[in-house]
Amino acid sequence: MLGPLPKLYRAVVASTAVLLFAGLGAWLTLTLPLQMLTSAGAALGVAVGALAVLALLHEPSAAPSRSRPVGLRHRPH
Repeated sequence: MLGPLPKLYRAVVASTAVLLFAGLGAWLTLTLPLQMLTSAGAALGVAVGALAVLALLHEPSAAPSRSRPVGLRHRPH
């Protein structure tokens, strides 16, 4: 989704997304009237954050090309 990124930027995006979702999960367990542990909400947030990282940083595989590389063309004699 974000396209090809250098390794440093991929790490920054991944860690930011996981931390953001973990904090969001912990915050929701504190504010919602449901009886849940904050650590359970944070763990659920980490799981959702991991899925978000996969969606953000996934690079689709390129379809195989049917054309020949330029250096391997057949040259007439």
